[in-house]
Amino acid sequence: MKKYLLLLFSVLSVASVAQTRLADGSWEDKDVALGMISESVRVDGRLTLCIAKEDQCIDNLTIGFTVRVFDAAGKEIWNSVWSGKTMGIQFSKPLPTAARIDILAAGDFVINRTTANRISTGNPLSLSLLLDETTSP
Repeated sequence: MKKYLLLLFSVLSVASVAQTRLADGSWEDKDVALGMISESVRVDGRLTLCIAKEDQCIDNLTIGFTVRVFDAAGKEIWNSVWSGKTMGIQFSKPLPTAARIDILAAGDFVINRTTANRISTGNPLSLSLLLDETTSP
């Protein structure tokens, strides 16, 4: 039992360094960003994102977001809203003409799934991905 308590304390200690508690009791972390884990939108319509800090994904953070996919001419070919329940996206079909993906968070905060705390990010997180043109679908 002591080992579990020590482990829990260690995890909470590390997590507390990553965020700042404001005077009003809310949390803030302006150093988090949207990151991509994997992408195969053109081949099988999949994209996996995460919320990262210093290039390391933080698995217990999530946020709702909008995904817009554009072709090489800049024409929007897909637009959808995702709840953030999971950070993996499975489009209903592959998008072989996709050239760029823009992702914008629904708010200027992320949610810690473990504690349900809202953590302010200062501005909505965003990510723009240019897909490798040499990769064939």
